[in-house]
Amino acid sequence: VLTRAVTASPITKVLQLLDSLAAKVTAEGEVEQQQYEELVAWCEDNAREKQHELKNSAERQAELEAVIEKADSDISVTESKISELSASISQNDSDLASATKVRAAEHKDFLTRDGEQAEAMDTLERAIQTLSKALKAGLVQVDAHSAKKLGDAMRVVVDAGVSSTRDVQKLQALLQTRMEDADAMQAHTEARSPDAIIDVMKDLLDKAEQERADSTKAETEAQFNYDMLKQSLTDELRTENKQIEERRTKLAAYRETKAAAEGDLQATNKDAASDSATLSQIQTDCMQKASDHEAEVADRKGELKALAAAKSIIEEKAGGASSRSYGLLQMATQSRSSDVLPAVLAQLRQLGYDHADMGLSMQLAQLASTDASQEDVFAKVKGLIRTMLEKLAEEAKADAKEHEWCTTKTKETTAAKEEHEGEVDKISSRIDRTEAAITEATASLKELESELGALNKMQGDMDKQRGEEHAGYQKASKDYEAGIEGVQMAIKVLKEYYGKNNALLQASSATGIRDGNGIIGLLEVAESDFSKLAAEVEADEKSAEEEYARQTKANKVAKKEKETSIKYTKKQITRGEKALTELTDDRDAAQGELDGVLEYLSKINKRCIAKPETYEQRVAKRQAEIDGLKNALKILAEETAGSESFLAVRANHRHQ
Repeated sequence: VLTRAVTASPITKVLQLLDSLAAKVTAEGEVEQQQYEELVAWCEDNAREKQHELKNSAERQAELEAVIEKADSDISVTESKISELSASISQNDSDLASATKVRAAEHKDFLTRDGEQAEAMDTLERAIQTLSKALKAGLVQVDAHSAKKLGDAMRVVVDAGVSSTRDVQKLQALLQTRMEDADAMQAHTEARSPDAIIDVMKDLLDKAEQERADSTKAETEAQFNYDMLKQSLTDELRTENKQIEERRTKLAAYRETKAAAEGDLQATNKDAASDSATLSQIQTDCMQKASDHEAEVADRKGELKALAAAKSIIEEKAGGASSRSYGLLQMATQSRSSDVLPAVLAQLRQLGYDHADMGLSMQLAQLASTDASQEDVFAKVKGLIRTMLEKLAEEAKADAKEHEWCTTKTKETTAAKEEHEGEVDKISSRIDRTEAAITEATASLKELESELGALNKMQGDMDKQRGEEHAGYQKASKDYEAGIEGVQMAIKVLKEYYGKNNALLQASSATGIRDGNGIIGLLEVAESDFSKLAAEVEADEKSAEEEYARQTKANKVAKKEKETSIKYTKKQITRGEKALTELTDDRDAAQGELDGVLEYLSKINKRCIAKPETYEQRVAKRQAEIDGLKNALKILAEETAGSESFLAVRANHRHQ
């Protein structure tokens, strides 16, 4: 290089070392500044990420707390309903057991009473047959044996409770038991016709039959009422047991939902605590790094200030001493000026080539071919060097300004890019959640509509079945009513006939009369059967109507709930679709802004980064060029001064 053409003085070496050290400190500062900016970007990215995660955790915590609160409410309501159903089931079980116990006791009493009534009726029938045979044989006397039989029959009737006190008194008045002799019995019976005794006994038999029929009817009705009560309680118990099982299933599901939400909430809280601690650590570390960086920048500024001050002092204070101390030595050791100039011109030509300065190249070519004196050439070269130094200074200033602009714009645009990317990611996440919610709500709506359709179909089937059952009930009820009316009319006709012809009984066949009574009895049994069946049909219709009304009411409630749920779900889907449209528009807008930022950042990178050399390399190269030019200018100045001094010394020697 040019500096090897002459031997530099120690002061010059010191100045060179100061410049080199200052350049080194500056380069290190730029590297550390770049590293610090990267650290700041890392801190901001990680802090923003953790803050975003904390925000998501807070939203998730609120959602899970809402789920837990709703699950608690559902559990409380379901437990209360289960308690109510349990109490109702216990009461219905108790009522059914009590009714069963009472019914068993009533049935036992009926069997006992019915047996006694049957025995009494059988005794009366045998007594009536005995008297009827006696009358048919023409034997109107009642001997002691027959009287004893009649007395026994009456005691059985009295003990069985099938006759009234008036009837017993009438029998006792007609027949006195335990007479002392047959003559007295015969005289008494002659005074009282045996036909009258038979009539009283037949009346007693008829009343016994009626009372037995009434007792049987009462027993049938009691059994029917018990069966209806049992059926009602059994149905209610079956329904309540089904409901309590459903409630228990729901309770288990609610508890499972609550447990899962509590587990998720615990994990979310743990993640949030970890993210919060990490964010705090990031902030602490980054603040410490920032503080350390500020201290290093301050130290570096102090060092550069000290180096500049030292250089300035040396240049101002030690310049003259250096010239006087080392001038003669340099003159003795330096090369001839003809060796210095070619080296300076070579360096200038290289600078002109590097900077594509055609004007400088042409001027140097002219200097190389000129016949001007050495002093003129040195003066022109010095002028070219100063011009080149000014040009390099302007380039350095422009390059520094461009570098500052690139650094600022890159930082601002990168921050804007990251901000817009975060916004796009945030909106995309919300879009994903909204789409998932819409999908879930749509599936729920489809299920609700399917359930509502099934419920409407079931209600339609129930309406049709209830109509058919009611039509069948009306027809059966009408048939039973007509049958009862017909049987009652037939009984009335037969009873009226036999009642009007009672005077002919003595002359008529007892068997014929008993056949008529048998027919009437069968008709009465048929009437009882028809009445029982009509009551059963009526009870079945009432039970079916009650069950239909209960199920219809439950269906109406379920239908209302499902229609409300469908309405709410549709609104939820509509709101979700509206929100999805707005979010999509927001994301498109954010993406458009991001695309604009990315395009601008690409232009910045193309302008600031896509260059053969980095800014630091250009600064170092330019500084080396400036140092070389300054050194060449100094050498030329020293060369000129040395020549003048040498000429002055020689002149002095000549004059001595």
